[in-house]
Amino acid sequence: EFREFRILRHSIPPFIPLERLRSRFLPWHLREFLELLFQHLNAFVGRRQQLREFQEEFSEWIQGSPRGNSRCDLLSFSYGIPGKSGNS
Repeated sequence: EFREFRILRHSIPPFIPLERLRSRFLPWHLREFLELLFQHLNAFVGRRQQLREFQEEFSEWIQGSPRGNSRCDLLSFSYGIPGKSGNS
């Protein structure tokens, strides 16, 4: 007999639909639950890394600091192209 899984203390970002995943897959489909959770976390970490690389690669073109949301899936920034429109 399966016992109900409970997720108590965790550091999973709040935008990951943890409760929805839990209610859909636990307790019978633990592997699927973990696979989807991994996909969500991996996608978030990948987007965050892309943001860091973007900021490093194009730092001389970005004006000010880029603004984004906690998911790192929305980014707002201003930029200037050297040699265009009076920029150097």
